[in-house]
Amino acid sequence: MNDPIMVTAATTLVAWATTELAQSGRAAVSSLIGFLRHRFRHEPASRAAIEEALQQPSPEAVGRLAELLERESRRDVAFGAELRSRWSQVDATVAEGAGGVANSVSGDVDGSVVQARDVHGGIHFGDRPDRH
Repeated sequence: MNDPIMVTAATTLVAWATTELAQSGRAAVSSLIGFLRHRFRHEPASRAAIEEALQQPSPEAVGRLAELLERESRRDVAFGAELRSRWSQVDATVAEGAGGVANSVSGDVDGSVVQARDVHGGIHFGDRPDRH
């Protein structure tokens, strides 16, 4: 397993599914779980890996789920893109519900980017202008 996003997504998905969350977080996680169940509905072994990780989470079960997600993402690039997109939405929804901030930058970035929650004072890039 080389993809840290898939490992994080699988681990967090299992953790969120087994804890109490704000309603928006539960709905977002449930939507992602539904997406995965639908995707693998005709694949009993894959479906079993999902259900095992959700119902009896263990490091091994979560690892198998992460491997499944990574393998399927490599096999079907469109699935991988959709999973990452949905994961970003879930992550942002849960962070917002927990009082956090969800920063996201995607695509090509040309120039400076700041991701922050609370900034008090200014943010400067490059050389400071001469103040006389």
